Amino acid sequence: MSLQQFPETVEVKKFFSRQGQLTTSLPLQKFTRLEQYLANVEADDSSEIEVDLDFIQDDEGRFILKGSMKGALLLSCQRCLQGVEYSLSSDFRVQIIDELKVGGDTELAKDELEVVLSTEGKLNLFELVEDEVILSLPLVVYHDEPDCNQVLVDLNRSAEQNIESKPFAELEVLKKQLSSEKSKTK
Repeated sequence: MSLQQFPETVEVKKFFSRQGQLTTSLPLQKFTRLEQYLANVEADDSSEIEVDLDFIQDDEGRFILKGSMKGALLLSCQRCLQGVEYSLSSDFRVQIIDELKVGGDTELAKDELEVVLSTEGKLNLFELVEDEVILSLPLVVYHDEPDCNQVLVDLNRSAEQNIESKPFAELEVLKKQLSSEKSKTK
């Protein structure tokens, strides 16, 4: 299914009563909130996420959306701010409830499913997929090599050399600063 055929919003009862399935590739450029986690999103970037969505209405009449996502993302390393390739592979299962018909905590807690509220019987699929992608990202992203930021490595190395050669040199500088500040206040 192409992006032109992928519906941004769906009518919950209509889609789930059909018990249909959507399979498509969505370009990363369409996910505006995801951009802050990515290392580089350019206009000609062809990165995509493969999305499979199953619309299920169970025996109890609950609307359950089962989905899976796969793709390669280029995230920003927290050490050097360069790109780190991350292989996204995530499955999710959520219960769709109309925000006007929420019947208390007992309805929300069935099967311990994550709950997504629809607005006036409509569900925004783009937002839902984007939320699930963001939730599946690691909390901290960095290269496997601890020395990916060469500037930081050089700075640490030079600081270690200075401390080894004169262990109390920093204290002497602080003492001079303190005494100069005291003389200014008098």
